Amino acid sequence: MAALDTLDYVTIGTAGNATDFGNLTAADVHLCTANSIVRGLIFSGQQRTQAIDYITIASAGNAADFGDHKSTANSRYGWCVHNKLYAYYGRTNVNHQEKHTIATAANATSFVFSDIGDMGHSYTTAPIKGWIAASG
Repeated sequence: MAALDTLDYVTIGTAGNATDFGNLTAADVHLCTANSIVRGLIFSGQQRTQAIDYITIASAGNAADFGDHKSTANSRYGWCVHNKLYAYYGRTNVNHQEKHTIATAANATSFVFSDIGDMGHSYTTAPIKGWIAASG
């Protein structure tokens, strides 16, 4: 899979092709995502292992720097769960997990969500989840 830096969006209520939203701060592959109704987070993948980008959902534009992960380990098997306030991120190949306040750009803080063991290919290359259910 090739690393890309493009961001696209689709207007669900109408038929048509995806439209350019903007670009990530750098190309990457095997990304994880989280979002609130206002902001989307894009957690680094296999190539930019420490970066976290963010976008403002209501306006198209390039991603900006949100902060850094606690580790620079390869995040190919990263996972993320989120609600409208917090994103919890982890990697199966490092021994910690992170908590992020979606509304506040900052570096990761340590957090123990669970003992997940080896989840295998748990990463997501899907669009930022929750945009359809925009009520958060």
